[in-house]
This record gives sequence, C-alpha cells and structure tokens, in this order.
Amino acid sequence: MSRSTVLASVAALALAVPSIALAATPRAGTFKAPKGQIVRGYDLKFTVDRKGNRIKNVVAHVLETCAGSSTSQITTVGPGLTWKVKGGRFSGRKRETAEGVTVYTTLKGRFTSATTAKGILRQESIVAGSVCDTYELKFTAKRR
Repeated sequence: MSRSTVLASVAALALAVPSIALAATPRAGTFKAPKGQIVRGYDLKFTVDRKGNRIKNVVAHVLETCAGSSTSQITTVGPGLTWKVKGGRFSGRKRETAEGVTVYTTLKGRFTSATTAKGILRQESIVAGSVCDTYELKFTAKRR
C-alpha cells in the first residue's frame, strides 16, 4: 500500500468517527446557572476549588415530584456535597441519611471551557418508602 493510500484511508477514517467532546480544566471560582439554564429549576450554583479538581457547595433550587402527588414543590439540592473533577469531567452519586430520610444526589457532566460547565443534576429522596424525585435536570453553568 502506498503512503498516499494510507494517508487517504486515515483521513477518511477520521471523518467517519464521530468527534469526542473534549473537556477543559475549570478555573477556580463560582459557577452559576440562572433560571432558563437549568431544566425544571430556578437556579444552580457551585464552587470550583483553587486547584480546579473539586466541585463543592452545590446549591440548586429545583422542582421535585413526590409519589402519589400531582404537584411539584421547590427543593434545595446538595449544599454539603463534594465531587472530584478529573480531566475536566465530574460524576458521582452521593448518599446522605438524616432523621429517617435517605437522599441520593447525582451530579455528572464536563467543563466545555475553563468557564462553562454542562451537566445533569438529580436528587431522589426516600421517606418511609415514598420517593420524591427531581428527575435528570440538564444545566449549563458559567463562571461569574
């Protein structure tokens, strides 16, 4: 096989393979997703530490729906939780238990630039067998 045939094959293969979305290293500071930038939510805010390797102080005001209810209520999600950032990506499901309530909070996504994060937030609360769920809420947060 000639060199030009190999190069043409590599170029064709590169075009055929979907591009993988790269993640960026975040800048330290506060990131916010105002109303309209988080599905079924009013706002979301979190802090990235100095080294850019942890997300903490996650606070979101979003709607949750509880089993057997035809209405939604506002809940505050995850203020005491921390997630690791590795290679510009974050992912994890945290469990908290207090006073007979078990809460699972999931945060996953990536930094599309040093100042923008896109992801999904979800909280599930279990009280005496009843489940309240925010479902998966997509968000875009920008550093402020």
